[in-house]
Amino acid sequence: MSARGAGRRWAGRGVHTAVLVFFTVFSAFPFYWMLITSFKTTRDLLTRANNPFIYNETPTLENLRVLFFDTLYVRWLGNTLFVGAIVVAITLVLAVPAGYALARLTGRWGEQLGIAIFLTYLVPPTLLFLPM
Repeated sequence: MSARGAGRRWAGRGVHTAVLVFFTVFSAFPFYWMLITSFKTTRDLLTRANNPFIYNETPTLENLRVLFFDTLYVRWLGNTLFVGAIVVAITLVLAVPAGYALARLTGRWGEQLGIAIFLTYLVPPTLLFLPM
């Protein structure tokens, strides 16, 4: 292999790595921001002269105390878990027998029904709400 080909390959890898790093940092930034602001004091957050990306004052657990003990956050988490479990159970109760019936359905009707269901999934849900 020529030196030119190797140089192009390394340049391509460098560009690829740079793009991956950029999108990783871009995607992870909201989580970093959430983490850093959850431990800041209110005064640190509201003072314009402070750097928002670092701790200008000592970190505090006061915000987490307020979240877990002064609000109904734990109940909301429990409600969300309960609703999620019920939705999964209902989906399984309805989808497993339907999937079994569709898998056992043979012949012309079974094939056409399978194709119709597949084509239904190709339509984006947001497109269905545009007329509304």
